[in-house]
Amino acid sequence: MNQKKTNILAVLFLSVLVLILAGLLIFSGIKYHKMSDRLKASQEELEKVQQLAEQREEAASQEEDTTAETEEEQGILEDQQEEVSKEKKIYATVMDIPAGKKINQASVNMENLGQYFMSSEISDDVYERINGKSYRENPDIGIEDLRYLKVLHYNYDHQIQVGEMIVNVQLAEEVCNIFRELFENEYEIYSMYLVDNFWTGDGDSSDYASIDVNNTSCFNYREQTGGGALSNHAYGCAIDLNPMENPYVVYDGDTPVEWAHSNADPYIDRNSGAEHVITHDDVCYQIFAKYGYSWGGDWSNPKDFQHFEKRLYG
Repeated sequence: MNQKKTNILAVLFLSVLVLILAGLLIFSGIKYHKMSDRLKASQEELEKVQQLAEQREEAASQEEDTTAETEEEQGILEDQQEEVSKEKKIYATVMDIPAGKKINQASVNMENLGQYFMSSEISDDVYERINGKSYRENPDIGIEDLRYLKVLHYNYDHQIQVGEMIVNVQLAEEVCNIFRELFENEYEIYSMYLVDNFWTGDGDSSDYASIDVNNTSCFNYREQTGGGALSNHAYGCAIDLNPMENPYVVYDGDTPVEWAHSNADPYIDRNSGAEHVITHDDVCYQIFAKYGYSWGGDWSNPKDFQHFEKRLYG
């Protein structure tokens, strides 16, 4: 009987132990699953955080690229605006603009052209350019008798270009007016530089060099072509204009027989109708004549078709 009771107790003990172990296992399993779920949730949350970080990094990178592109575009825009601003700048004068510079028509006040055709006393800078060249100390004309002009003209590409010239003080105002009227008529002049830009050592050969590149000029203290008396250029009272198309020509009767520059060959026939050839019908002749200038094309022989002058001396 005792043995049977003992066995029953052992069985009960074992059963309770099994139940306890089973409970522990079940509890552990539940806890494991909860922990697993938590870990899974944490993993998913971490992935979301990483994904969000990547999205933010990508957005920041795109913003940097956009900013860089915007800054580059802004720089280009500013450069373009600066160029437009330069083009739209209206010059008040051309006295400080170097001869030969081309300027946009939008930069010229076409309603007040007088400000672009001005004369001044010979400055120190201009004196340094001409002293010992086109000008030298002499008994005939002083530096105070001359004026430096800045004007506008249309070049052969019909662009507006700055020109320069030295003339006699007594003619400065009317020469400015002449070139303003030529400009108003859109008359083309190849170039206008001081003869000193082409200086070769003496007045005659430098005059030849200036003419050879079709340069329009005035003052040059030298003798007249062929020697002897002073040229009217020596007094700043004669202007050679577009000399290539309007050469100095010697005739035998009505036949041209001699001219110095071969680039003038196509223009010896004065009835050719070629551009820039001065005739009595040309507006250039008409404007100079209106101001009382004589034309070398009216000389008997030789004829100097480039030459306009007004005599003030001798």
